[in-house]
Amino acid sequence: MYLKFLTYMLVFLLTGCFGVKGNPDPEVGNDAAGFIIEFGENFDPGTEEKRMERKRVYHVPVVISAVNARNEFLEDYNGKVELALQYGRIFSVSRFDITEGKSEPITIEAGYLLNRERVVAHEIVPDKKISTSDKTVYRRTGILGVSERLYPPQATIYEIQSNNTGSGGFNSRYNGRNLDVEGEMVVLAVIEGGFYLKDIHADEYSGIYLYTYSTPYVDDPSVGYTLPPGTVIEHFNGSVFEFFGFTEMSFPTFRPRYNENGRIIVDRSLIPEPVDITAILDDNFEMEKWESNLVTVKGVQVDYFFEEDAGFTEYGQFPLVTSAGRHIVIQTLYTAPEFNPLKERDRKNKRKFNITGLLKQHTSARPSTWILLPRNNEDIEIIK
Repeated sequence: MYLKFLTYMLVFLLTGCFGVKGNPDPEVGNDAAGFIIEFGENFDPGTEEKRMERKRVYHVPVVISAVNARNEFLEDYNGKVELALQYGRIFSVSRFDITEGKSEPITIEAGYLLNRERVVAHEIVPDKKISTSDKTVYRRTGILGVSERLYPPQATIYEIQSNNTGSGGFNSRYNGRNLDVEGEMVVLAVIEGGFYLKDIHADEYSGIYLYTYSTPYVDDPSVGYTLPPGTVIEHFNGSVFEFFGFTEMSFPTFRPRYNENGRIIVDRSLIPEPVDITAILDDNFEMEKWESNLVTVKGVQVDYFFEEDAGFTEYGQFPLVTSAGRHIVIQTLYTAPEFNPLKERDRKNKRKFNITGLLKQHTSARPSTWILLPRNNEDIEIIK
């Protein structure tokens, strides 16, 4: 698979991404060496400066032409191609016939287009080893062509978090894809070898965790070289990774915003008030909207748990319960070590708390898959 990918990328580089130029051998037959993909006359693929309008489904008109090894139109070619997108997804029929070197005008329905995109045409032929009299199975020959670049909208945290499968912990449909995100974002907290980031201009689906594998570093002595909460971030890049239902950006890079003196802008007033999730703890769809955001639960007590449980002994996790019987797991071991859950568990008259923290998910956690991570001891307020 890796070798195949390298072969495809080599073809892309050699062709300038508009067809296949090749071999100077004058003995050129009628077999296609590649395809040229052209957009319809009235279709605007956008530019880096003026991107396509954001849509759930894009209708992209194309015409596909076969070319020989000298990149000449091949009018005697008859065959079949399968269309794909470099990153996104095609919702419509994807296999089309090429007759006398050219396809009829085709409109494909495409979705999940972000940042940059191309349409790819693969030549396919019947696989005689697998096909039967009842069913024809096709295989790709390795002959292909790619379109000019499409410029869909830039990725946003909302786009990454809200487009999920609805299963497996609401995995993002961009899982595994490398993305650039630009905008106005603020660092909520620096915890667990990474940091939590929020889009300043969004509410639901506005938070995400960037896993930097160690304390995030910034080259600015005025903030102490460690990325502080309240830092304004204007760009990050990383690969979307689902860790047991928790959406992370893996291997990220990030760019803070600087002032006119070359100092990182830190504005803690941009950190929003926490969202009260007490009433929605048993509603996974609503909870998903606030993943990686600053949230609070009110009037909770430490529920009974076994101190030998692996979740507690290995990760310092234990359950909270509301007066309505709803649960959430909390983890205080590293960020709020002064809180003693065993003492709270064993109190005859249990105390109640309002607790604030970052919301994360782990599909194997119990009794709830949602985990509250206080930033420090001050996030735990005794109310009774």
